[in-house]
Amino acid sequence: MTQETIEDVEDSVMVRLGLARSISSCSVRRADEILVGTAEFVVSPGESEERIFLRTEMCADFDGHDLEELLVGEILKSSIDGKYAVVPLCPLIARHLLLHGEEFVSEGGSFRDPRPDDIRLITRAARSDAQECLSDAPVIRQQEIFVTPRLPFSMEEDECGPSFPTI
Repeated sequence: MTQETIEDVEDSVMVRLGLARSISSCSVRRADEILVGTAEFVVSPGESEERIFLRTEMCADFDGHDLEELLVGEILKSSIDGKYAVVPLCPLIARHLLLHGEEFVSEGGSFRDPRPDDIRLITRAARSDAQECLSDAPVIRQQEIFVTPRLPFSMEEDECGPSFPTI
């Protein structure tokens, strides 16, 4: 990815692509490695691979520094280079393609509208990601506990039926 210097920001920033098995990301970091923004996506398997962008977040402290445009520009450039179609579920990328989609296509990119299958794919990826987190977590203590539930009311009936607690 590329490095850009933003005049109003004291440090330069770097855009990095992080590929993972389930949910990948493209992030903007300052030179001191502080995360400024990120866009998460899932790569759709199949004949034509697609990047389904589900979420983009930018640090509010850097609002107005054109970092959103830098992030989206790098996302679209890397998608063209990798021959990935873009599927914008994320409002930021969807808005950008709405305004600049023709330019993106003329540069060799492709995109399509989201479909219900995309949501299912993202859901499976998120579950897989959660399972990976759980399997990597150390087991601190495992103990079986047997509990006899005690209800907050009596099961004995009076003339009105079961007795419920009053508040």
